[in-house]
Amino acid sequence: MTLSNESACSYTCSVGMDMLNGQGLMKPYGYQALIMDIAERHLRQFGLGVDNLLQKGMSWVLVSSSVEIIEPIREEITLTARTWHSEQDKLTFRRELCFSDSEGKPLFKASTFSVLMDINDRRIIRPDRLDFEIGQPHSEFLMEASPKLRFKGEMLPCDRRKIYPSCIDRLGHTNNCRYPEFAYDALTDGEIASLDRMHRMDIYFKSELKPDDSFTVRRSSSEVQSGELIIDGIHDESGKQSFVCRMVFD
Repeated sequence: MTLSNESACSYTCSVGMDMLNGQGLMKPYGYQALIMDIAERHLRQFGLGVDNLLQKGMSWVLVSSSVEIIEPIREEITLTARTWHSEQDKLTFRRELCFSDSEGKPLFKASTFSVLMDINDRRIIRPDRLDFEIGQPHSEFLMEASPKLRFKGEMLPCDRRKIYPSCIDRLGHTNNCRYPEFAYDALTDGEIASLDRMHRMDIYFKSELKPDDSFTVRRSSSEVQSGELIIDGIHDESGKQSFVCRMVFD
């Protein structure tokens, strides 16, 4: 298998008990965890996984992750996944992922945007300055997605949290799978029970959260009944927006 036909690769993955909530519905964390698992397993095949890049002094950093839910997941099942590099610009790499059940029916699809970062000076590396092959994009897009979010509604504080050691990954910052957990914890009981009506989730990673950082969680003033809910995190010391999670409901 080469980078030229990477879209032909397929993988199996499992929805575990930890990904489902008390009502048996897939939590936002579950989607993100499956996306990152498949992306890493796939990139590793081509020498572009975490270990491979760390040896070169760099790493992938996720900018945004968008999920479109076709059929809500309500049980521990085995899925089949495909993924491919679909687009590249001056800084970002776009990747598509499709997850299907045992009969080949798509259950959810995703698009991610990532950059390559120098792990020493924490600077983004331009793709045209790489000394190794990434491969040409396979321009098949599964959904409308963008690494940027435009939202100007009112945001109301609802919680204050701290980053503990359990949140930190190999790169020394909060792992991207933790952010949908922060957003999930800001939902009301009624909203949690409505997750079977969530048909889209977008997560934007704006600035790093590191050990002992504290941040304020905010919610948009709109309710789920309006069809859209925005949750973000503001770093208490710098005042910077750390993440934004957008959930869209039927």
